[in-house]
Amino acid sequence: MALNLKLQMRLSQQLIMTPQLQQAIKLLQLSRTELEELVEQALIENPVLEEDTDDGPDLSEEPIELPEMTERVGESIENEERPEHDPDWENYISSGSGVIAERHSNDEGERPSLEATLASQETLHDHLWWQLDMAPLTPLEKEIAEHMLGNLDEDGYITVSIQDLLEYTPGLQKKIEEGRKKKNTFSLEIPTDVDPILYTTKHTPAGPAVEKKKRKKTAPVFDEDLPVEEEVKPVAKMNPKSAAVVEAVVRYLQTFDPNGVASRDLRECLSVQMRVMGLEGTLAYRIVQEDLKFLENRDLRRVAKRRKADLDDVIEAYKLIMSLEPKPGRPYGGERAQHIIPDVYIYKYHAEASEGEDRVGDYRVVLNESGMPRIKISNFYNEMTKSTPGNNDLTQEYVQEKIKAGNWLMKSIEQRQKTIFRVTKSILKHQYDFFEKGIHYLRPLVLKDVAEDIEVHESTVSRITTNKYVHTPQGIFELKYFFTSGIDQGQGEVISSKKIKDMIEKIIGGEDAREPLTDIQIAEILSEQNKIKVARRTVAKYREALNLLPSNRRKQLF
Repeated sequence: MALNLKLQMRLSQQLIMTPQLQQAIKLLQLSRTELEELVEQALIENPVLEEDTDDGPDLSEEPIELPEMTERVGESIENEERPEHDPDWENYISSGSGVIAERHSNDEGERPSLEATLASQETLHDHLWWQLDMAPLTPLEKEIAEHMLGNLDEDGYITVSIQDLLEYTPGLQKKIEEGRKKKNTFSLEIPTDVDPILYTTKHTPAGPAVEKKKRKKTAPVFDEDLPVEEEVKPVAKMNPKSAAVVEAVVRYLQTFDPNGVASRDLRECLSVQMRVMGLEGTLAYRIVQEDLKFLENRDLRRVAKRRKADLDDVIEAYKLIMSLEPKPGRPYGGERAQHIIPDVYIYKYHAEASEGEDRVGDYRVVLNESGMPRIKISNFYNEMTKSTPGNNDLTQEYVQEKIKAGNWLMKSIEQRQKTIFRVTKSILKHQYDFFEKGIHYLRPLVLKDVAEDIEVHESTVSRITTNKYVHTPQGIFELKYFFTSGIDQGQGEVISSKKIKDMIEKIIGGEDAREPLTDIQIAEILSEQNKIKVARRTVAKYREALNLLPSNRRKQLF
């Protein structure tokens, strides 16, 4: 078949995302903090932008507030007629008027320094490194200890095996072997009877871990010249005598505060704590060493049979074991709680609405503009572009381009605020009973319902409800909280999954701890008392989503 070349005309439509449109879409999903960081970066990169320090906008210029958003927190609402359509953004942008809400208050009082408002919390690694600095170890032992502390997770467990440490740390095993030939290199007693499995395993929540897997080579795809991930090769082979030296350092680290730190698994962690308490050899110690897996299911009778001990003694040992700390690093873990600043408020007013006031029932939606970035185009650069029109100077073109970018940024931020307001108002209309009566009146709601109500795409609603919070009479919630699935009860009745979760949580919270309810019994209670038909599998799924244990693990034995 012959191949011919020919020209052909084709008419087609194509959606192209301009950089400005991409920026506007990105602004929709930014949180309040991220938006402030973006504006601060824009102030650095765009010389025509400046922070507005005026007490308020110039009344002689056209205000930028949208029709629905003239209310500000703490300000009174004037009764005035609102235009039916949105303001003309082109006229607003070309006028150069308008500002964006101010980030800081304009009080003249001296603000506290950053050092006076921030305080760092001591971490587990800080606490352990301080003890290591005070420890009477030789330089080589401290170097080994530093490697081990650098491989601790936030719970205080070692995440690397001794074998991996020696084989993949360049020069470490060589230093240990050379140190063994010299005197006074080690101050710790080197253990001689160690289970070899300790050299090749690392921490798992319930026991010894599997040996660390090595990365394998990957073949090129379609014979393309792709980089091949090489196998990680050890730099040395583990010497058992060198491993015993590292084991001695690990055992010394386990004497640090908190007790049980630097353990490789739960069994070792509990054993270390009991040795510190002087309980080595007791019934509780033997249970931890040999029958720990039976304690997870609380099968104390089987433990008593295996230990040939009285059930009452096993119960006392169980109480002691439960009083130990399975995660030594817990008191030092986690980050400090951060306060949530709502992006929008929903207030309830019992007074009758005045003419022209924008309210949904007894509620009013108010944007929180406090702390938002407030920027404007510099008057100096505005006058520069007006004074020499038509000039093709490169400086003039640069300034015009930056002014255009700054105007688009302000427009995008205002559009973001407008969309947050409209989405929140739509949620208020759909979930009005929730704001009046509470979570049991939360109805199923999907993104499509709100998107159709305010005539935008579902993706826009999804972006604008991400990391945005609303302050309501029922509490502070993320906007995504109000979007929930439901369970069909027949005859067109659908019940929100969040309502069912709340009921399950209350039922479990009020149960007899000695006879906890099973998932089947919870489903029967929901059916009999609340007339809600739900399957056992659904109860189990919702219970797991609430981080609630099954009945056999919630049961209290004494």
